[in-house]
Amino acid sequence: MSAPTRTDRAAGAVLGLLGLAVALEATTFDVLFLTDPVGPKAIPMLAAAILVGSGAALVARPGSGGAWPGHGILLRMAGAIAAFGVYAAILAPLGFVLSTTATVASLSMLFGGPWRRSVGAAAALAVVLWYLFVWLLGLPLPLGAVWEALWTR
Repeated sequence: MSAPTRTDRAAGAVLGLLGLAVALEATTFDVLFLTDPVGPKAIPMLAAAILVGSGAALVARPGSGGAWPGHGILLRMAGAIAAFGVYAAILAPLGFVLSTTATVASLSMLFGGPWRRSVGAAAALAVVLWYLFVWLLGLPLPLGAVWEALWTR
């Protein structure tokens, strides 16, 4: 068995286990009697099904091979993972708009975007998404301590 086949099968097994963990965690969500018919479990269960299905496909039919990306691409991928980890950490204190702007701008610059356009496009995207979720869909997003201090004055 060649290395890419083992790698695909190992990645498939990890995806399958991750999907099972997501499904197990989704079963712990409490559903009130009079909630929407789909409930809070639908999206995590869908994600779990996709993860388990993708993992099973990789285990059953691994790829024929391929080359690993170079060091530059691996560093960019690690930077993107780190950006999402930082995003999770700064979302509550900074709020949705500021943290989304910072994360999207950093990801854009990480992959070669000019900083002015990256920041401008990221800010526009964050504001549009905030309005979409908060005003159109009625889903609350964190304002963050920075904005709450301004709003409560």
